[in-house]
Amino acid sequence: MLQPFRVLAPANIEQASTELVRLGERATIYAGGAELILLLRYGMVHAEYLINIKCIDGLSEISWDGQTVQIGATVTHGRLETDPLIHERLPLLAVAESQIANIRVRNQGTLGGNLCFNDPHSDPGTALLLHEAEVILASKGGRRRIPLSDFFSGMYETALEPGELLEKVFVAPLPIEWGAVYLRVHRYQRPTLNVAVAAKLQNGTVEDARLAVGCVGPKPQRLSELEAKIRGEKLDGAKRICADSKRYLKDRLEPIDDLLGSADYKIYMAAVLLSRALSQAGQSNGKG
Repeated sequence: MLQPFRVLAPANIEQASTELVRLGERATIYAGGAELILLLRYGMVHAEYLINIKCIDGLSEISWDGQTVQIGATVTHGRLETDPLIHERLPLLAVAESQIANIRVRNQGTLGGNLCFNDPHSDPGTALLLHEAEVILASKGGRRRIPLSDFFSGMYETALEPGELLEKVFVAPLPIEWGAVYLRVHRYQRPTLNVAVAAKLQNGTVEDARLAVGCVGPKPQRLSELEAKIRGEKLDGAKRICADSKRYLKDRLEPIDDLLGSADYKIYMAAVLLSRALSQAGQSNGKG
């Protein structure tokens, strides 16, 4: 049962930040509420005040500045799944967003809420790491821009400081000659694990690549060491390296047993999906 709470509606980020500082642990940000309301109902989160940021100007906008797509914190998953600009510039993100739960959750939940909650079983973070996304964290004291990889600090933990809220996500498109693929294994509408792979091939050789895996451990991660290992390899050789990377993946990802799968299963399937995604990215090279 939901306990009584009050909803505050600040006019801007500075007011929202002021309320966060004033109320401390008695308050939490409310955007889409897809996860928050469930947590409140089951007593896993306690809040006397919800600070509703959905009406703050700019937080629901998607724009293109010539180099990056800028996505406001309250943009919903459903909009990211269907928005023409996202499909044109960030098709991999559109695919990942289309996999989230169901249409009700996608129309309610927001990108900012998803990233700030940092549920280890989530879709957008893995895809965004492949794009080397950055986030703007704002408070009454100003703004700071950090890589998304630094924003994710641990399971359900982020780099947000007291009084800060996520304002915007900056996402650079992949180079046009790269192919990219997002794959996942899922149960109960949540991914057991997911992988995002982008690669540039030249005459059958992996000239460059980006690899990311999520849902295996506490947070999604880029696999920079594995990326370096497959550069310069023929595609078949690079696929074998990915398939044989289980020891590296275990050390890097810190796999966790949970209801969606054992740690060993997740590592095995991560290696399988990385190899498969690399193959598919090679086949789509230069096509999106």
